[in-house]
Amino acid sequence: MDITELKKARSMLLLLLATCQQTLLALEATGNVLDTDLTKDLSAMIVRSEAELEHLKVKIEAASTTPMNGA
Repeated sequence: MDITELKKARSMLLLLLATCQQTLLALEATGNVLDTDLTKDLSAMIVRSEAELEHLKVKIEAASTTPMNGA
């Protein structure tokens, strides 16, 4: 993946993460105890997304310091 693709992936992952966080907050705010499966799934998705963001950060930093071909 080149740096542009990595940054696009990071942007999409940030959108997913924000959506999951806001949905989880809404469920908690309404006291929705009936949908515990969704709450657990959202929490797991948040953890996985945050971990993947860290991996992408490392990849983007590495790609940013790599000299471009022909430069």
